Amino acid sequence: MRIDELWVEAFKNLRDIRVHFDRESPYTVLVGENGSGKSNLLEALALIFRNLDLDEQAPFSYELRYQCRNHDVAVSAKEYRYPKFRAKPACGGTYETLSRRRFMSVDRDGRPVYRPAFVFGYYSGPSDRLASIFEKHQERYYGAIIKPPSARSTGGADANALRRVFYAQTLHGQFALIAFFMEPEGNDGDREFLREHLQIEGLDSVLFALNRPGWSRGGGDRRFWGAVGEVQEFLDRLYDEAMPPLRMDRRMSVDLASNRAIENLYLFLPGEEGLSRVYRQYGDQYSFFTALESMHLSRLLAEVRTRVRMAPRAGGGEMTYRDLSEGEQQLLLVLGLLKFTATEEALFLLDEPDTHLNPAWSTQYLSFLHRLIRQRESCHIVMSSHDPLVFAGLTREQVRVFRRGEEGQAVVEVPAQDPRGMGVAAILTSDLFRLRTTLDAETQKRLDRKHILMQKEDPNDEEQAELEGLQKDLDRLGFARSIRDPLYGLFLEAWTKEENPEWRRQVQLTPEQQRDRMRLASQIVERLRSELVTD
Repeated sequence: MRIDELWVEAFKNLRDIRVHFDRESPYTVLVGENGSGKSNLLEALALIFRNLDLDEQAPFSYELRYQCRNHDVAVSAKEYRYPKFRAKPACGGTYETLSRRRFMSVDRDGRPVYRPAFVFGYYSGPSDRLASIFEKHQERYYGAIIKPPSARSTGGADANALRRVFYAQTLHGQFALIAFFMEPEGNDGDREFLREHLQIEGLDSVLFALNRPGWSRGGGDRRFWGAVGEVQEFLDRLYDEAMPPLRMDRRMSVDLASNRAIENLYLFLPGEEGLSRVYRQYGDQYSFFTALESMHLSRLLAEVRTRVRMAPRAGGGEMTYRDLSEGEQQLLLVLGLLKFTATEEALFLLDEPDTHLNPAWSTQYLSFLHRLIRQRESCHIVMSSHDPLVFAGLTREQVRVFRRGEEGQAVVEVPAQDPRGMGVAAILTSDLFRLRTTLDAETQKRLDRKHILMQKEDPNDEEQAELEGLQKDLDRLGFARSIRDPLYGLFLEAWTKEENPEWRRQVQLTPEQQRDRMRLASQIVERLRSELVTD
């Protein structure tokens, strides 16, 4: 699954916008100022593929081209109408019109032929702006897992076949951590990753606190308030492996005026052996993860407490998942779910998944994805980021720069240079972020004033004293006392005289100002070159 091109007529601040993607790369990183349209693009893609998978009318007018299962697929849609589809073999040939029925077809294994096998969404912000987009798929999946296989509309097939669109939520981080430990040591490097980057040595224990749900019924498994289907099967296996279960009433806050007692069931599993026996009945980490999640979707899970053993260099002892830092929890949540959900032909839409990461992890983030997503060559990861360390190793074709146009609309561009090899300071002052300087405002103000005073041919006593004071201040900050390169000195002299003073008053330059600065620098360099050659 690789997106090649997207045109959107009107969605939020995406107005008549066309975005080209690098079809050779599994990564596309979106950068730009807040409110420039990065999140809107991810939301638009989530809406498009949600409606395509549900065979619903288009949420807005768009044109989309992507690669999927050796097909080049073209979708053209008008708002509130069913899209039109065309496809051709990726190896060549001409486009053929597809009916809606053919576009929705699946192969013998139940995998979509012309649609991504899986769409994963993650949003790191305080609001769940993407959550509502995934509700219909979650409801459809929930409607399947609460029924026994014989009663499912899929004819008893695996309910996970309905889970082609998935939205990551906070609770999933604990499930991901548990699933990480289910593969034996050395099988896939999961435990090595936890030990190397999170200093987590092993799984100490897990406590599942279940509560009577609002739908409790007379039929089904009476131990679990009448549960049937996928969740009943999982709880039955969990019940057999847990220490003697404990039932007790627990007062739960329903609202500000109500605090009533609700029956709770506690299942405690010391160590990982019991969970491993449950896991072996599912066969892979994703199926086990979704079995864990079935408790949450069925409104049975009140709380889960996962306790891990820490490595000696992290202080040793035990620690709960909640005791981990926000960065550690975010890393486990996103990377764990990407690892478990990554299938062939998957699309991952990640809105700032690196928010809480330290610089060491930021520089390795894409390599983490590379290490954990085995099917990455047939997947496309579209993610937004404000951290230059995350995408410092990419080429310009793998990055898209968003900014606001004169009327507030999103404008998207390919950066002028490859971020790879530029270094953080150069990235921040390039067209990727357009910062005038990477120095703090006060130091840059002193440096600007010093350059102006240095170019004066006959400074008065007051100006000379000010220059000496500025130089002393800058020396304490580690700035060289003099310009050793005479050619740079000539450039700096000309630049100080000709620079637009307005540029010095801004933190972030407009694209036009940045182009004007580059143009002035080129003119000064060319003039100096001509003068030196003449001399």
